[in-house]
Amino acid sequence: MLPLFLPPVKPVLHSLSAKNGFTLIETVLAVGIVAFTFVGIAGLLPCGMQTFRRAMDNTLQAQMTQNIVAQASQVSFSDLSQFNGRDMIFDDNGDLVDSTNPQRTYRARVQITSQVDVPAFSAFANPGLAKLTITYYRPSAPASAPLGQTVTYIANKAGDRAE
Repeated sequence: MLPLFLPPVKPVLHSLSAKNGFTLIETVLAVGIVAFTFVGIAGLLPCGMQTFRRAMDNTLQAQMTQNIVAQASQVSFSDLSQFNGRDMIFDDNGDLVDSTNPQRTYRARVQITSQVDVPAFSAFANPGLAKLTITYYRPSAPASAPLGQTVTYIANKAGDRAE
């Protein structure tokens, strides 16, 4: 049999200060931790950008070297002296451009040394070997601050007389 009456139910009073959200101190601490983390990450950006720029310069220097060596390989060995002291201007893609082009980003100075020592045998001068020294600059930077330098050799393949 069921009881005829139910026991009285106590009303539950919720206070407004109960755990309905975050306190001001918790919020300030969370914002402080996030800000400290972002400052640390933002501090790494200049280093990352500088590393990216150096990697890009190295890649483009290899491409410019390939371009210069290809041009030097197309002339006869006796005419290599036309490259000596020559400045070549490249854009930011490593393509050869005119010196008046507003896209110019790199300048390469080519030096030719003929009758150089064979790299493995320093006492043996080879008249059929020319040394290309390519020094890279930014046109906006002073000439005393090169980006890098590449040294490569071109051999007399066609039997031309070296000068």
